[in-house]
Amino acid sequence: MKFDKIALAWAFAIFDALIVFLVMAFSLLTCRASDILTRAAALHWVSYSWAGALVMAIEHAVIGFILGWFFAWVYNLFVRE
Repeated sequence: MKFDKIALAWAFAIFDALIVFLVMAFSLLTCRASDILTRAAALHWVSYSWAGALVMAIEHAVIGFILGWFFAWVYNLFVRE
């Protein structure tokens, strides 16, 4: 069974962006794990804020799309129909 590259890319993008945004939102609302997420936000070019959470989610959606497409492409190279 071969993977559909576009479908898997969208699945990776949505999942990655949602996880990043939900973790940042939880942290911003409850002030828990703010030290860890502040350090993680330092790896990005955005601040630890709601706008930063949105920008990080968009960044991760793009990267998730690329990685999902690449994973499906490599998987399809090695699978037989």
